Amino acid sequence: MVVGDFDRYLYVHDAKTGSILFQTRLPTSVQGFPITYAVNGKQYLAVPVGTGGGQWVTTIPAELTPEKKIAPGSNAIFVFALPMPR
Repeated sequence: MVVGDFDRYLYVHDAKTGSILFQTRLPTSVQGFPITYAVNGKQYLAVPVGTGGGQWVTTIPAELTPEKKIAPGSNAIFVFALPMPR
């Protein structure tokens, strides 16, 4: 299971146990939907991030969590190579 939060963290959880398999902090919050795909037998995870589109652009989150900051005007897709299964 792949989730992101308003504080720019990306988490990959084990679907059975809920334990965190991977986490990282990105330059801005996760937006849209992550996808996985394979090329030549190697699996990848692509995660869109950004400050436009389907996010909260009102002041509500900033008022609730003033210590959390997001980078304005940044959009990207981060791609992570997944480890091969054992």
